[in-house]
Amino acid sequence: MPRPGILPFSDQIGAVLIALAFLLAATPALSRAAAPDPWLPPAKPEAAPLPRSAKLGVDEDSLPAGRTVKIPAGASEAFRELILGVSEVLAGAHRQGVTRLRAVLPQAGDQADVAAYYQGLGLYLADEPAAALAALEGLAARSANSFLGRDALYIAMESAARAGRQDRALALAEAWLAVPEPGLAPEVWLRAAVAAASLGAGQKAQDFLRHLALDFPASRSAAAGNALARRLLAQSGGAGAFDPDAPDTVLLIAEALVEKGAPETALKQLAGRTGWTPGQAARAEYVRGKAEYRLRRPKAAFDAFARAIAVDPTATLAGWARYHQARCLWRSLEAEDAGRMETLLRAVLDAPGRDDPLREVAARHLALLLAERGRFAEALEAAGRLKGLAVSPELAAQGAALAAILRYVTGDNAGAEAELAAFAVRFPGDDWADGARYWRGRALAGLGRPGEAAAVWMEVASTRPNTYYGGRAAAALAGAGDVRDTVVASTPGASPRCPEAAEPPSPEATASLGKAYALSDAGLPALAEMVLEFAAKAAPGRADLALAHIRAAMDGGRRTAAMRTAWRTFGACLLRGTAAELGPLRDALYPRAYAGEVTAALAGSDIDPDVIYSLIRQESFFDPKAVSGAGAVGLMQLMPETAKAIGKKIGIRPERADLFNPVINIRLGTAFFRERLAREGTLAAALASYNAGQNRVAIWNTGFGRLGEELFIELIPFTETRDYVRRITTNAMLYGKLYPRAK
Repeated sequence: MPRPGILPFSDQIGAVLIALAFLLAATPALSRAAAPDPWLPPAKPEAAPLPRSAKLGVDEDSLPAGRTVKIPAGASEAFRELILGVSEVLAGAHRQGVTRLRAVLPQAGDQADVAAYYQGLGLYLADEPAAALAALEGLAARSANSFLGRDALYIAMESAARAGRQDRALALAEAWLAVPEPGLAPEVWLRAAVAAASLGAGQKAQDFLRHLALDFPASRSAAAGNALARRLLAQSGGAGAFDPDAPDTVLLIAEALVEKGAPETALKQLAGRTGWTPGQAARAEYVRGKAEYRLRRPKAAFDAFARAIAVDPTATLAGWARYHQARCLWRSLEAEDAGRMETLLRAVLDAPGRDDPLREVAARHLALLLAERGRFAEALEAAGRLKGLAVSPELAAQGAALAAILRYVTGDNAGAEAELAAFAVRFPGDDWADGARYWRGRALAGLGRPGEAAAVWMEVASTRPNTYYGGRAAAALAGAGDVRDTVVASTPGASPRCPEAAEPPSPEATASLGKAYALSDAGLPALAEMVLEFAAKAAPGRADLALAHIRAAMDGGRRTAAMRTAWRTFGACLLRGTAAELGPLRDALYPRAYAGEVTAALAGSDIDPDVIYSLIRQESFFDPKAVSGAGAVGLMQLMPETAKAIGKKIGIRPERADLFNPVINIRLGTAFFRERLAREGTLAAALASYNAGQNRVAIWNTGFGRLGEELFIELIPFTETRDYVRRITTNAMLYGKLYPRAK
């Protein structure tokens, strides 16, 4: 769908496109060698973005002497040759590997897709694109049937582009984009745009270039696509072609850069631009403000928003700029800035006209600010202004949850109970639906209706006991005395699928497992994991495939892939499985790695070790080499400056490199956490301090710390910090469940 403000191609540039087609088709090799234009395939095939299957890290020097590989006992000679051929392609001996794979392909059996793919990849990397395309066409045509199918589709597309076969490049790119993946998508959009332009498909080329520029603005491919757009525009004499330098397009791209995490690039995009209309100038300042805010420069952001407001103080954009100014002030710890923030938000809410999304975020932030400062009645009044606004279900749910909790905080149990009951009905699929049920139980208990409260808690505790609110509900029931014995547990439905579930025989599953284990035993564990991931996704009901993939993915450090499979197949088990049912997942998903280091660091304290395991799991998932975008390092994600300050107190002088050492990192991180716990007094506040900083938590402790840990967590105004505390609390509970202590 065309975006506003960007004109479609004109048919008048058809001749230009035909000329470009002739240029690309007639001299592909010369064009690549000279690399005159950034949108052409790179001079070296390996310089193009490549899929993971092409970069499995096999070095030629690592191949055993005599070019032999260790093959499992009983493996055929054909399998031995296949593994050696794949290893040679991955190690850079492309033509040798291709020759071996070509010979073995007829005998490859269920590994035929591996032989075909790596033969084609080897030809591509040897810069024989026409031969590579021919070798990959069959596998690409059946891309849905093989774990290497989509990668074959991609390499075939790159080969077609290098061979000057723009018709095939376009067809293959469009087939790949039917199910796009973020990592390689920018390159595919670029290849599609170049191919469409060369074939005279002007409207398609426009759509591809626009999509690339706005959805992947920070990519190298987008820069190349914009260069192509400029060339077409110049050759057409400006006859309606996509212009990445048009003021409205520049603004769209800059805003996309901010939203996609490239604020510095957004500022460069706007720097030095002139000739704006007043409206465009205001928008440019607004985008500058958002970029500066993302860069954690609130003063510069506030000033940029002020310049946007000055252009037209009554415009809709000015209202949004005032709201963002208020957010800038929230980064301050000064009491006077909290007052200025409140004034700005009230001005937004009291302004004439109706912009429901703006009024919603302004009212919600005002309520959060007032609650942060302990002004709960006023916060409830502000939250009440959310009612009746036409906003998205997600925003509506956030507002309803906040209003209901504030009613409970102000002592209006009857009002809270009614709103919480309505929430569970109105937003049954919301992440906070169980939270609404739990707090409804609290409100019912406050109204002197313990039996009803226990029934609500029983519903949450029996259906999702392994969640934050399931644990809270179970604890509330434990303290409910005899009342809980009169409540019948709700039926959770069918037994959840857990790792040890009995599986019916499946030739497909047996074949996939056998194929993966053979590849793993032959020294290609990453390729084996890809087989298992594909098979587990294709058959999400198979516990054996899912468990095999989870273990392989965790062994390879692909934690996100492992968790994705775990939730897809074992989601119900993770929510309500017993310790025995979850046992096979325990070491993969809830490891107690570095137990000796944790125990030593906690010596002399009464901190539950499970809290530290949960904290490490949340911060780095036990990866000692983890580095965050902000520069936090190691298992417990310590900033180097923080580590030095803590180290000074405990007698060590860590350099940044030392923070990758698990012993040092855990010692420093645990000392830091112990310090925060002693200062804040409660586990919830200490965890919040670890994430958001002690100065911010000092404000929260003053404003709502007296309400108890449960309400402290609910009222944390920063979503990231609130979720962080909940996750670590929940994971500590699960660690206790999965690793029961000896009595």
